[in-house]
Amino acid sequence: MHETSIAMGFLESLSQLLEREKAKRVVKVRVRIGKLSGIVVDSFIFAFDALKGQFKGLEKTELIVEEVPIKYRCKKCGREFSVETPFFPECPRCSSVNLELHSGEELEVIDAEIEV
Repeated sequence: MHETSIAMGFLESLSQLLEREKAKRVVKVRVRIGKLSGIVVDSFIFAFDALKGQFKGLEKTELIVEEVPIKYRCKKCGREFSVETPFFPECPRCSSVNLELHSGEELEVIDAEIEV
């Protein structure tokens, strides 16, 4: 379960943020995780919650996850559209498979609220 190692690295980064900012704790943190990122969101949340107690100032941190849908833009007709599954996508307007991925691979921090 690679979500555990990702959560651990994320918590270590938040711990470094606390030290750098000389803050008491991280109140909440918001992240974006794309459906194509390879991360199982429920497993990431579980790992984050299970591990956060090991870090001073992170024990009560609230994790808010925004799941980012898979979105493409058709290079033939320009239509932008979302799909549920990444397997064999095609444009719903012109059936082209000449597509450009616009979102779905994200793994990023949106913001963190800290208490100083």
